[in-house]
Amino acid sequence: MLQLEFFPRMELKSLSDFQKLEGVQLSSNDRKLLTSSPEFYQTPKANDVIRRQHALMVDKILGVRVKYIEEMLVADARGFDPEGSHETWGPTMHKGVQTWVGLELQTLQTPYSEIYRILQLLKMRPYQHVVDLGAAYGRMGIVMGGLFIKNLFTGFEFVKARVDEGNRVYQELGFSRAKLIEADLAAAEFELPEADVYFIYDYGQVEHINRTLLQIREVSEKRPVKVVVRGKFTRRIIADRHEWLDLSYEGKLEELFSIYTAYKGH
Repeated sequence: MLQLEFFPRMELKSLSDFQKLEGVQLSSNDRKLLTSSPEFYQTPKANDVIRRQHALMVDKILGVRVKYIEEMLVADARGFDPEGSHETWGPTMHKGVQTWVGLELQTLQTPYSEIYRILQLLKMRPYQHVVDLGAAYGRMGIVMGGLFIKNLFTGFEFVKARVDEGNRVYQELGFSRAKLIEADLAAAEFELPEADVYFIYDYGQVEHINRTLLQIREVSEKRPVKVVVRGKFTRRIIADRHEWLDLSYEGKLEELFSIYTAYKGH
């Protein structure tokens, strides 16, 4: 088993360094120590292929069983719809909700290096709350649990198996300020909690995302908020319908993400 004192001398400068860690039996303490290192979330090159490969390796090192669970979901989906695809399986299984069952694994989630970059740009103060809408396995909660230990993270995800797996990993790593909650964001009874930052990654249909943005606007009447948007779909909705959001940063070298700010209470 890898000893904790080995980590301070270890350099994570290439994908081969991460590959070495994949083959080592790590304890929960070993994994937790890794998550507290900024290098663990960074990639050697600002390249989309490298970012995705790195993210897959980090999942494996931390024991996040994404591939296993997604394969189980696809197997169940084929039982409902043998001729279907990632476009149809989610709605078929989950009461019309698009949960992207069958989508390529690294398209389903934001790469760790990009999450780290986003959190750097946000310049959060201690105890601020981040809410992820459509969180999948909660990668953002892992980065925050390791590096932003005084901040709160809440992720909402429709698929119970993803929620359970993410919370299992949080518990193993001792991340008491991070949690995933099973929820249907499009449900009329869903109440958006007040937070300092909201993260949206094209989670649903136009009317669903538009309703979420209107809820965030209500929060912005009382407190300053930042909205991080990943994906062209939600960005287009904001451009067409939500001029109250001010664009403060637009990703250039990163995947297409934007950071908006709003505060209507002054």
